[in-house]
Amino acid sequence: MSQAITVSPKTIEAIVEQLAVLTKEVKAIKARLFEEEPPYGSDAWWAWSDKKALEEIKAGKGIKIHNKKELAEFFNNL
Repeated sequence: MSQAITVSPKTIEAIVEQLAVLTKEVKAIKARLFEEEPPYGSDAWWAWSDKKALEEIKAGKGIKIHNKKELAEFFNNL
């Protein structure tokens, strides 16, 4: 069974505009949820890397090394 629907050009234009808005919003959400790493060594990569490192430090994932002895112990325990 086939059915035909007549849609005005104005309605089609509104649908296309809404799809463009939704596509932009989905891309923004994906960028936040599935952040892709910029090309290695680029300025964008360094900014991205610094941001990630600071987030990890704030989350308590960093290691504090105060002197050469602690540094040597750290590497000896790897």
